[in-house]
Amino acid sequence: MVDVGRHPNIELHTLCEVIEAKGYVGNFEVTLRKHPRYVTEDCTFCGECLQRCNVFAEDEFNVSRGLRKAIYTPFLQSVPRQYVIDDKACIHFSEEGCQKCVEDCKKHAIDFSQTVEEETLHIGATIAATGVRPYDPTGLYGYGDSRFPDVVTSMELERMMSPEGPTKGEVIRPSTGEAPRSVAFVQCVGSRSEKDGELAYCSKLCCPNTIKNTFLLKERFPELEIYVFHNGIRTSGNRQERMFREAREEGVVFVNSFPKITEGHVLTFFNPLIDQQWLMKKEFDLIVLAVGIVPTAKEISQVLGIPLGKRGFIKEENQLSPSSTPTNGIYFAGAVGSPADIKQCIEQAGNAAMQVSKHFQRDTAELSSIIAKVDFERCTGCGKCSKQCLFGAIRIEDKVAVITQALCRGCGNCVNACEFDAIAITNHTDEQIKAQLKAALSEPEDKIVVFACHWCSYAGADFAGTSRLQYSPNTRIVKTMCSCRVKVDLIKYAFALGAPKVIVSGCHPGDCHYLDNNMFTKGRVMRLRDKLSSKGINPERLMLEWISASEGQRFVDAIQRMEQLRVEEDEIEMSKMIFSQPKKKRSKEEDKIRSQSDFIA
Repeated sequence: MVDVGRHPNIELHTLCEVIEAKGYVGNFEVTLRKHPRYVTEDCTFCGECLQRCNVFAEDEFNVSRGLRKAIYTPFLQSVPRQYVIDDKACIHFSEEGCQKCVEDCKKHAIDFSQTVEEETLHIGATIAATGVRPYDPTGLYGYGDSRFPDVVTSMELERMMSPEGPTKGEVIRPSTGEAPRSVAFVQCVGSRSEKDGELAYCSKLCCPNTIKNTFLLKERFPELEIYVFHNGIRTSGNRQERMFREAREEGVVFVNSFPKITEGHVLTFFNPLIDQQWLMKKEFDLIVLAVGIVPTAKEISQVLGIPLGKRGFIKEENQLSPSSTPTNGIYFAGAVGSPADIKQCIEQAGNAAMQVSKHFQRDTAELSSIIAKVDFERCTGCGKCSKQCLFGAIRIEDKVAVITQALCRGCGNCVNACEFDAIAITNHTDEQIKAQLKAALSEPEDKIVVFACHWCSYAGADFAGTSRLQYSPNTRIVKTMCSCRVKVDLIKYAFALGAPKVIVSGCHPGDCHYLDNNMFTKGRVMRLRDKLSSKGINPERLMLEWISASEGQRFVDAIQRMEQLRVEEDEIEMSKMIFSQPKKKRSKEEDKIRSQSDFIA
């Protein structure tokens, strides 16, 4: 951070939060809320104010295990190198109106008149790297209970061992201030658990961090007795596995058991090395809880308009773009995307920086020709398209939908959302798709219509061909950018033309190139199948299948299953009759009335 603070091409904003972000790649507007430091840049970091201040507050950097002054710096290497005043602790802001630091500052750097300010920056790209926070284990293993003062977290142990920590680097028992003779590490506290309030995933850092700490403790206290209670040690890479073996050679005892704390600081556990049913008890001077990490990406994701995954981390665009979000020009790095160690954070940061640098190498950005277009004559401004666009490309202005072309990915989900046929995808319009269906079903007997998404299922069909896999020559493939582009009306149109069988195919759940848009497809197809059944039509004539680009055999299997389905002529004629009925066209006035009634409902 010192290098960052000194770099002439880097503008550092501290004590800030991002409250708004809008725009698109190359043209973002980011609004910052800058909180007052109450200390100007004239500060020379002499420390006179620090010595004069007599007000103390909890030291957040040391996990509230120590105290700091109301005027302080989080740690010696913090950037910028000037003090900051905690307005919640400083008694100047109370009725006492203290001025001691002002009186002692020879540079007159104390300025209590500073207020919260907002600043808007015009930028070309954004990297989110807000990190994570440690899991709060209060209530687990007696942590936070005054009866168990010698139960600490792994973060508290880290600060305890630091020369700048609350104990100046001395590892002690908080209850007595004496050095411990025995230490127990309990792994996976709050992690890898489906219980409410706990983390269902592995935090990845806990096991290597515990092994590192056992080495540091053994260096200081060679005779120290150390036990590590775990649920399966997880180390990645040759270096971490080697450290695990060396720790055991140093005398660290690893017990595959999940203990419980009882009276005093006694851990009760089953020792699998002796007998799975033999309950053992052992008292320790210090118990360290290896807590997991919790994502902090919710607020920044809402501001930037990027999605989160199921665990609360920022969701990557796809597995081949680990630092990219679905919004072009917005990237992420570090543990904000998933649990990661320092090495992985550095690698991701480098990758994100490389992606951003691509935008600076040219003056213009190339946009895809496949984007959504709005027919303003038919648009009623109902906003349904805006709600279903996962990329934030659609906004409502002056009662019509407006599309930001730089944000649009051309998936077509908005086309399906629009009940008034006011949106079309260039080069993939309804008229073009219907023309393909009409040509494919000029002789509809025994034909199988397959709607295939560009990225996965269509590539899967290609792979089946290049692999020389055999499937029915009656198959007719219609390509769309995403399965969510397949309107229910298009499926009905295929049945109206006499298609005996229809397959809608797309990426596997979680692998969709347009976030989770294929889940919209699933809902629409399932509802249409129910409708077919209610009208006396065999719902098996409509299949939904997930096929990846490498699953040529899966594509063939789906075709063969449909080939085995027998559809009688009278069934085909009945579906033709039902779906050939012309759709009543509404005027724009009727559309407005319907959209308003839908909004009220």
